[in-house]
Amino acid sequence: MPVTPIEIEIAPDCKTIVITFNSDPTPELDTISLVNEITTASLFADVDGTISVANKTWTVTSAEFGENFNGVFTVNSDDTNYKYYVGRCELDCCIASLVQSAIDCHCECDRCDEDLRRAEKVHLLANSALYSAINDNVTDAINKYNKAKAFCVETCACGC
Repeated sequence: MPVTPIEIEIAPDCKTIVITFNSDPTPELDTISLVNEITTASLFADVDGTISVANKTWTVTSAEFGENFNGVFTVNSDDTNYKYYVGRCELDCCIASLVQSAIDCHCECDRCDEDLRRAEKVHLLANSALYSAINDNVTDAINKYNKAKAFCVETCACGC
């Protein structure tokens, strides 16, 4: 019987992801993969010693994966049991930066509020992307994540 990923947790620093399965994988049957749908980075492994799954969990570090866990992730076992999740550290950093920019802004017009409004949009899009991912709508999650990320690369509004 193939294992099914049931819970995913990404560390606050986005350097570790812990995936919990419904049962311990068996070396004869199970292949587990982790794919970042934004960057296409992937890690495919057989349970026969290529990866270690202890107590129904698979812990992967960013060093093993090749990048931090930012983006929309697909975790599957034997190509049949999918679970999606969003790693949002880069979006959270963007939100914090935009809020700080709004706090530090000393314009004499309403331009300071633009950074705060962008921070709100990024926050709402990030939450919506996560909601879409955990409800198996990976396309919507990818679109919302990319839109949120696009708000993070805009330039500062203070220029009145």
